[in-house]
Amino acid sequence: LMFKPGDLLDNRYMITGDLGQGGMAYVFRARDQHLERDVALKVLRPHLTETDQERFRREIKTLARLNHPGVVTIYDLGRGNHVYFAMELVEGGLLTDLGPLEPDPESFRKLLEASINVSETLHYVHTLGIVHRDLTPRNILLSANGLPKVMDFGLVQLAETSRELTKTGLTLGTPAYMAPEQAKGEMTGAHTDLYSLGAVLYKTLTGVNPFDADNDQAILYQHVYGNLVPAHDHNPYIPLTLSHFVGSLLSKEPTQRPASAKDVAEILRSILQNHEQSAGHQRMAGPAQQGVYPQGPVNARDLKLYWQIKLPEGPQWPATLTAAEGFVFIGLPSEEIRVLRPADGSTQARFPAPDEVNTSPVYIDGHILVVSRDGSLSALAWPKGSMLWSDQDAYAVGALPLGNNVLISTRRGMLECRSLINELLWRYEAESPAITPPIAHNLQACFVTQEGWVHNVDLKTGKGKFKMQLGSIAAPPCAKDGILFLPERSGELHAFDINKREVTWTYDLEGALWASPICWQNYVYAVSWSNKVHCLSLHTGNDVWSYDLQAQVTATPVIAAGVLYVVTESGQLLAFNAQSGQLLFSDNVSLSPIQASPLVLGNMLIVAALDGTIRAYRAL
Repeated sequence: LMFKPGDLLDNRYMITGDLGQGGMAYVFRARDQHLERDVALKVLRPHLTETDQERFRREIKTLARLNHPGVVTIYDLGRGNHVYFAMELVEGGLLTDLGPLEPDPESFRKLLEASINVSETLHYVHTLGIVHRDLTPRNILLSANGLPKVMDFGLVQLAETSRELTKTGLTLGTPAYMAPEQAKGEMTGAHTDLYSLGAVLYKTLTGVNPFDADNDQAILYQHVYGNLVPAHDHNPYIPLTLSHFVGSLLSKEPTQRPASAKDVAEILRSILQNHEQSAGHQRMAGPAQQGVYPQGPVNARDLKLYWQIKLPEGPQWPATLTAAEGFVFIGLPSEEIRVLRPADGSTQARFPAPDEVNTSPVYIDGHILVVSRDGSLSALAWPKGSMLWSDQDAYAVGALPLGNNVLISTRRGMLECRSLINELLWRYEAESPAITPPIAHNLQACFVTQEGWVHNVDLKTGKGKFKMQLGSIAAPPCAKDGILFLPERSGELHAFDINKREVTWTYDLEGALWASPICWQNYVYAVSWSNKVHCLSLHTGNDVWSYDLQAQVTATPVIAAGVLYVVTESGQLLAFNAQSGQLLFSDNVSLSPIQASPLVLGNMLIVAALDGTIRAYRAL
């Protein structure tokens, strides 16, 4: 390397580390001793040709004229013995670190918003007549607060001069992300960056490149002539609309790609909005069961009763309320699904079930999937409620959407992936009956058997990855950031690192655990029969705050708009600031226990007690 830690450049920049290198330059971490801040220094390699030096100077001039929060900021230009520039130090990782895509609202929003920001940054650059021409994951870094920053404009060409470059037949760029026209040495433009953006998004969403081969020339050939495998084939949790859109960015013909980066941002916003509206289709808002809804009442202090109804009975543990197509679905012990209108709580429809329903109805693409107490699995057509099929011998414990398929854990000790026409796609066999519905995280499924075995299964192949044994578990786990949170019935909550396959911390809640833990930001929330709600650090298990509820809790809490909603066996609803633990609201819903998790639907909160009392709250 040109420099080592401790070297001083131009009596100002103290080298503190190595950040990488490319064909033209080294990149170092350094301390600006004049302004007392850390920076990144990009230093041109010595003995390069005048042409390379000119390209480097062009990069500096191009970057210096850009003023946008999505572009790495230039601080200083080197004027000494070395050609270099000092720029903003960005250390939050690569954009691709946000993937593969998880459909739980918090992680989905984080990835889509970052992608929208990159698109808006490209739109800004393109309006200045600039084309990046080397957009790769290494050139889209995340700041500490998660904001993506586009950098390394070493191949930037002003639109009016790019024609001269391509006339030379010179091909510049990174093969894995290079547009077909760039690979062939043809005219490049904003459409070239859109293709590269599509390739980066494909890698982020799926974890694999759109095309791969043994060498660079073979990869370039695939970009020009190869058939793209749809992104959702690699990751079934990618919505079809998003998969098809990324495919359009990767069209061979530039005219078939979106018209501009601004259009890309708007389409991604629409996809994000549509996905968030579907958060209520399944238990706890997503397959990792994090319990976080994307929207909710903003001013929980001002919650007011919006309507109240009384059914003959209410949902019982371990059910939750779900919603789809603008309606609320409640599974009842009276062998039916009750469909309510959110506007006033009136009944829209009553669909019969083969037996008592104590699980959450699941909505997938016009199908309502119902697991009954007797283990039967039924598919009802929406909105008529007609029976599409019913498998009386499914021995189902719980169901979870997997794209347009469904995962089912069974009393036979199976985890099965089935289509919406009840076709078996794959099956994993455990040693004993499943006791919890499946959850899914990092393209892996997890379920627990009666003997306390926790099984982890590859979602694409159905093959087991690992298993471990704990004590008896009644409530499903949840997962976030590669960590499984496993609630033993005895009251111990374990944080298990999926990659390291080891328990990183354990917390004793000193009461029976019937409710699942949930996760939000860097926190884990757990309630037990010890009459307390605990907020813990996600990574360390240390106490953040706790609150004495003076009542036992069976239902899993939920979070929306930074508010934690807890319901108790004494029939009470409580709302807390999820970060500080401050009590914001409480109300006595019923004298009967509440065993079903609340449902957040837009700006409305719906709570159902065991005696059939159902209340809706809004903050007006």
